[in-house]
Amino acid sequence: MSGVVGAAVVAAVEQVVGTGAGGAAVGWLGALVGVILLPIATQLGLLVGSVVFGLRVRHVIFGAMREVASWQFGRVKFTLRSLPITLRCQIGPWRSPVILRCWLAGLLSALVGVAVVGAGWLLADGPFGRGFVIAATPLMLYKLWPKRVPLTTSTGWLLFALPRMPDPERAEFLAAPLAARVYEALREGDVDDAQSRADELAAQYPGLNVTMSCRVAVMESRGQYAPGVMLLLKYLADNDEIPPRKMSYLLAGLAGLGFKAVEAGQLPAETLLPTAKKALSDAIQLGYPEFELSGANGLLALIEGDADNAVRLATTGAEYNHSPLSRADDFATLARAHMACRDNAAARVALAKAEELAPWSPRVAETRERLSVA
Repeated sequence: MSGVVGAAVVAAVEQVVGTGAGGAAVGWLGALVGVILLPIATQLGLLVGSVVFGLRVRHVIFGAMREVASWQFGRVKFTLRSLPITLRCQIGPWRSPVILRCWLAGLLSALVGVAVVGAGWLLADGPFGRGFVIAATPLMLYKLWPKRVPLTTSTGWLLFALPRMPDPERAEFLAAPLAARVYEALREGDVDDAQSRADELAAQYPGLNVTMSCRVAVMESRGQYAPGVMLLLKYLADNDEIPPRKMSYLLAGLAGLGFKAVEAGQLPAETLLPTAKKALSDAIQLGYPEFELSGANGLLALIEGDADNAVRLATTGAEYNHSPLSRADDFATLARAHMACRDNAAARVALAKAEELAPWSPRVAETRERLSVA
């Protein structure tokens, strides 16, 4: 709807100016460039701010759709995708003071965005420039509106909501640097170090969502799916005022962990599967992007005996997932789905990709054992 309104406004302005249909077409092109360029500019500002102010930059993704190439530079992974019209950065706290560093990065992001819009107004002397500012100006205002939903945090939230964040959300941010080191250790396959840091986190910040999530992640890395499910269920039962954004993450995690527990035979399918499926559905209803859950849906399809659908969904999950651990898990599911389809050659290809990412993963190791027997 906003795109239709914007196109109508551009056409109306060009009609008033007197440039006619040709001017409207050029104006629409300018508006399209504005819609693409402004988000890239604000993300670039956030990325530079993260580096300058000491935040952790884990992954930089340029483009959308399928992955074309990726490379590692230090601790940062860079990914190029087939449609180069977006820029995404996975950043997070790494050391104190956490809130100040995040606020400064958000401020730089806002300043870059405002500068792009301001430059557009100064140069708006034709249909292209007018179209650009008609699109970019309201989009920048929208980005300055405080908003935080699953997988997305607006510049305005960093600027205006973060400094006034109450407890326990503030405590979650303060605990984030230690939590980041837990996940960093897991990505490197050092489960013992991750366990040690998770224990330290539990001692300093007991009862927090981030603490519980780290404990569950360590359990999952050891193949202890059933204890992880029980811990998650207890946490959800004991906390009835979890914000929707956090709840969506917890439910998505519960669904994936529940499917793994059923697949591994650690918990009975007739008891857990309905709960895990409802958790998956509820996570989507709370705003978690459904395509980001393709891997979990692929595992569910495999459990329910639909191997062909499992291949399709696991392939989608592996292609679009940004986390190396999640991608390894999706490739393990894909390998098992190919095995169910009696295509061991394709299964070995998928397993090789999983082993490149996380050879120590319990599901990857178990899949390797199954294939070696086959």
